[in-house]
Amino acid sequence: MRRRAFLKATALTGAAMTLAPTGGRAGGQSPGRSVAVFGAGPAGLTAAHELAERGFAVTVYEMRDTLGGKARSVYAPDGLPGEHGFRSFFGFYHNLPDTMRRIPFPGNVNGTWDNLVRLNAAMIAGVGRSNLTVPLLFPLPPSRTPMTPQAFADSVAAGFETLFRLPPHEAIFAAERLGVYVTSCTERKLGQWERMTWTDFARLDNSSPEYNRFLGDGFIRELVATKSRNCSAHSIGIVGEEYVWSLLGLNNDIDTKGNDRVLNGPTTEAWIDPWVDYLRSIGVTFQLGQRLTGLRTDGAHIAEATVNGTHTVEADHYLAAIPLEQFAGLLSDDLLAADPALAGVRELQNAWMVGIQFFLRERMDLANGHVGYNDAPWGLTSISQAQFWRRPLPSYGDGTVKDVLSAIISTWDLPGTYNGKSAAQCTPEELAIETWAQIRAHVDGKNGVRLPDGIVHSWLLDPGLTGAGTPEVGYDDPIFIQNPGSWSARPDAVTGIDNLFLAGDWIKTQINVACMEGANEGGRLAANAVLHASGSPAPAARIQGRFVQPLWEPFKLIDQALYRAGQPNMFDLVDRRYPVR
Repeated sequence: MRRRAFLKATALTGAAMTLAPTGGRAGGQSPGRSVAVFGAGPAGLTAAHELAERGFAVTVYEMRDTLGGKARSVYAPDGLPGEHGFRSFFGFYHNLPDTMRRIPFPGNVNGTWDNLVRLNAAMIAGVGRSNLTVPLLFPLPPSRTPMTPQAFADSVAAGFETLFRLPPHEAIFAAERLGVYVTSCTERKLGQWERMTWTDFARLDNSSPEYNRFLGDGFIRELVATKSRNCSAHSIGIVGEEYVWSLLGLNNDIDTKGNDRVLNGPTTEAWIDPWVDYLRSIGVTFQLGQRLTGLRTDGAHIAEATVNGTHTVEADHYLAAIPLEQFAGLLSDDLLAADPALAGVRELQNAWMVGIQFFLRERMDLANGHVGYNDAPWGLTSISQAQFWRRPLPSYGDGTVKDVLSAIISTWDLPGTYNGKSAAQCTPEELAIETWAQIRAHVDGKNGVRLPDGIVHSWLLDPGLTGAGTPEVGYDDPIFIQNPGSWSARPDAVTGIDNLFLAGDWIKTQINVACMEGANEGGRLAANAVLHASGSPAPAARIQGRFVQPLWEPFKLIDQALYRAGQPNMFDLVDRRYPVR
């Protein structure tokens, strides 16, 4: 392949340079075993990991000069560490923790997985009212009572009423909504709940502020990167179900780690860099500054890829682990002719969730976990990092920073509380000032918290945001959102092109939503597709299935008959919903 690439480049008299995958284990490269992976986020790195361990020659092409994709850390010019956004590793994640255990880390028996630390609380903050700190002293001890739908509803209703201070009738209704979802058959979930928003399913517009604080965006933003008004009920229902099982101790990776975990240091240092080091040690090659710009087909086969507009890449297999909007831009007439189903990618949507770091001169533990600012028009969430990070923050920068408040701005079209501008209209300085003001309004003076004017040392805005304060404002790292009906438009890892495969949280995965577990699963699915296409005898990458409560399967069979008859779910009593055919 290298000789053919050299001759082709020579024939083009230097007009284009051919890049060929050169990774793989020592001993040479077998025909049909070279893989070009485009994108070095969790999905691309997972695919490279699984394939390289099975003897494939893997080269990863990344458009940036750093690796890790959306999961990477960001650093200020003076070296202060921050995050693209905060990172949650929920207890119901299984595939991602398996990968992390296989990434060596000095002094850790279980690799980078040992760098996870549990969270003990979450806060839902408001303006002009007390903040609600929810203890996460879970999982609960296993119950001796069979977890029937009625027992489940009673337990959830009691939890909602006690922990989230919901009025009794709304606690019962909230439990009923979750009970309806978890007893729904797959046909109803995809045919009915997938086609409506969570706001509609949970009746958020007709409920109390307390109900919205929990079942609306107040708490949901701490579980999943999405919004209730533009996300399908099915997508949020899946995460809600997984989270409740996790709380009940029925679906956790390791119970002693709790049902929500974060890393004990900046993501790049605690996870990504060790991962890349390991991949290099098993033969993976990385090409930075290489953006996938074209895929040339030869019928239902990719003949070559193009990076940076002129450079060609030749491999046996091509694996696109890039964001959906970038892949949509590659869909030429030839690609769509080879696989018309790929046109659905153009229908998928994304949203901006932009990180901003506030470097503080004092330690400020707002909560031992995530904080949702329920009355912030810009949809803010945050986490105080120093309490979890092993390396002291004064060892970074000029030595005066003692904490990092990692916040996310997720609503860009509503006016700010104090400057009256939407986030999309603001300069970087205006974004920082307004975000800090919204945070202070929620927490300053409550629970002993004081945020004096001089506490902010500096701030760092997500470098993916460009042109802030101008009509050309843009964002390079939007998050895939699961809008109603999007499931049918999402592609599988396998395409109609025999050597093109897709990975990412935007392809069809069982976890469904945009998250690192979904990206990891997507990478495993793509790796398995390459194994199958190549005829490799190597075992497939294991994909952990979702938890199934056996006692509930009969109810799902009954619901299947009801759905096919056009009837509501049997537990859909208060607000009956009939399928729309």
